[in-house]
Amino acid sequence: MASLFGAVPGYNLLVLASFPLTALAAFLCLRSLVKNGLAAFFGGLVFGFAPPALAHGAGGHLNFSLNIFVPLLVLALIRNGEKRTFLSAALVGAAFALVTLTSIYMGYFCAFACLAFAAFDLFIWKRSGQVFFLNRAILNYLVVAFFAALFILPFEYKALVEMFSGSRTQLVQTGRVRDLGALVVYSVRMWEYFLPSIDHPVLGRIFEGFIGTHLHGSNTTEQTLYLGLAPLGLFFAGLGLFFRNKFSPERRFYFLFFAIAAAFMVIMSFPPYIPLGPVKIPLIGYFTHKIAPMFRVYSRFGILVNFFVACGAAVTLAHLAGVMSKTRFYALAGALTALLLFEYRGIPHNYGMQVKPPPPVYEWLAAEPGDFIVAEYPMMPNDEAGFYTYMLWQTFHHKRLVNGTSPILKESWDFFQKVNYPSDLKTLEILRKAGVKYLIVHPELYASIPPELTKHFSKDRTEKTYNNNVPPPVLKKLKPYKVFGQVSVYKL
Repeated sequence: MASLFGAVPGYNLLVLASFPLTALAAFLCLRSLVKNGLAAFFGGLVFGFAPPALAHGAGGHLNFSLNIFVPLLVLALIRNGEKRTFLSAALVGAAFALVTLTSIYMGYFCAFACLAFAAFDLFIWKRSGQVFFLNRAILNYLVVAFFAALFILPFEYKALVEMFSGSRTQLVQTGRVRDLGALVVYSVRMWEYFLPSIDHPVLGRIFEGFIGTHLHGSNTTEQTLYLGLAPLGLFFAGLGLFFRNKFSPERRFYFLFFAIAAAFMVIMSFPPYIPLGPVKIPLIGYFTHKIAPMFRVYSRFGILVNFFVACGAAVTLAHLAGVMSKTRFYALAGALTALLLFEYRGIPHNYGMQVKPPPPVYEWLAAEPGDFIVAEYPMMPNDEAGFYTYMLWQTFHHKRLVNGTSPILKESWDFFQKVNYPSDLKTLEILRKAGVKYLIVHPELYASIPPELTKHFSKDRTEKTYNNNVPPPVLKKLKPYKVFGQVSVYKL
């Protein structure tokens, strides 16, 4: 898409396409299961345009809005449970690989969904008219694991080798080991499943004050997890129908699995422990963090909660289609869809960044002849949000940058540590000898988060600045070579 439309339009089109594509995948999966197009359409809308998907899409996390392979994986799991053939096991492995290679995070989360299904399959699902052989079922899941590894390892084996061969210090520096405190911050508080997006034009204003003061160090991109009254209403109605034994055997099985999976994903999304005074009661996340400490944002389990709630809602709606008159059913489905479209209307609008025309400093830089190096300040590690603006404009001016390293690159990281905040002329000489011709200083990036974005972050994040909002003092000894508004260019 980038080659056809350009990098920025291509990316934006892919983000926009991710929502209907995910909705279509969920629709096709659910139609195959519940045998009702309208119920499947509703479930597809719920998952494809879910508030967490919209929030992540706007926040730059395409891999959490493009979830087209999640429904495929769940459908493959269910069909494999029914057939238990070599081919069906291979298809589960392939579907899991597609999820993982799209997003390693989602692959990790879906591994728990697969474990939930396997436990459900082996110990809960009572098959009618079918002889169940435990050994055969276990062998089938081993074949699934084999194919998943077969498809994933060619792409990820280097990362696994580094993970198991590196020292803990190296793993911490490269972000492959995250501390437990980060997991506490980026996990779910139960109310977040019931609060609408802060960007909703009506409901957001009502809950903005509460949400803004209860982000517990996180941000709205990660903590927007609203499930919606329409899906939840159908889901809880389904629970009532289930306990009253109103579902057909097939739909009863589907609903039970979706309900168990949704509850399990909710538990997985919680903090790693519950503090009770001086005592901390560990939850599942406490132990899984010891196994895979590179994953710190368990709130993203909420995307799977949304999916399984959507599936449960679709099963309920399909059942109602068979027991209600067509007029009443279409009226109910229409009302629920209208409610869903209203409550899911939480599209973040402050994340957009104008790219035409480019900032004057980059227009000037693009016109400068020669192959030279530029250093932009504040100089940030490559996982800081502000750094991405440097990369974006590099696609326009095409000059080499000092910026963009991480602790995994020892030599460049050592250089970064020397020059990221030049405090004397000696540091400038190091830059000059490295081939740096210009320093571009953005004073506004030393300040706190722009006011229009503050509502999306917790207070401790919005007050954070670079070096107390003070650009490098050594620049006072230099005269700007060019000035473009607030941005100054210094020539070495």
